[in-house]
Amino acid sequence: QIMNLKMGLGLRKPSEDFWQPVGEATGNMDPEDKVNLLAHIVPRFGSNKPEQEAALETFVTGLRPTIAVVKSKCPGMNDSDAQLIGSEILAAEVLKPGRSTREEFASWLGELSEEELKGYYTRRKSFKEEALKELKVYQDKKNADKEELERKRKIYQEQIQKARKERTMVFNDQTGKVEEIKDKK
Repeated sequence: QIMNLKMGLGLRKPSEDFWQPVGEATGNMDPEDKVNLLAHIVPRFGSNKPEQEAALETFVTGLRPTIAVVKSKCPGMNDSDAQLIGSEILAAEVLKPGRSTREEFASWLGELSEEELKGYYTRRKSFKEEALKELKVYQDKKNADKEELERKRKIYQEQIQKARKERTMVFNDQTGKVEEIKDKK
């Protein structure tokens, strides 16, 4: 898995039978979306199960045709978005053995409408938008809490300074009693 992750990230020469075709088919995707795709793919390597190996083969051979179908159904969609949708729906359906066969996936994909594909894209992108909104709320709350803490510290420091100036009594450590201050400067 580590070797495949490195190939997927471009840190090692990609394998000609898997990573090179995947990289070429998803060349216009945003880096963030590519890393997310790697999270779908990399854990599937190294199982030594024939059905998982077949699922990986189905993915790599089905990637370009899937992206082409998405692009044909959504002609106004840019390449990056078509690659994102195509790669993620293909990964979700064929990388887990037993979920969908190549034929079942092709039939399902053929029945999807442009609106359904765009809806998938909208939902997919909304995760990031929602996360950014939640991050903003969190940061605003954190900043407000920090400002409130600073305000309270300032009030506390002002009270200490005022008490030092105005106090008339002090605790005498030697006698253990509170006494009136005799020489106030």
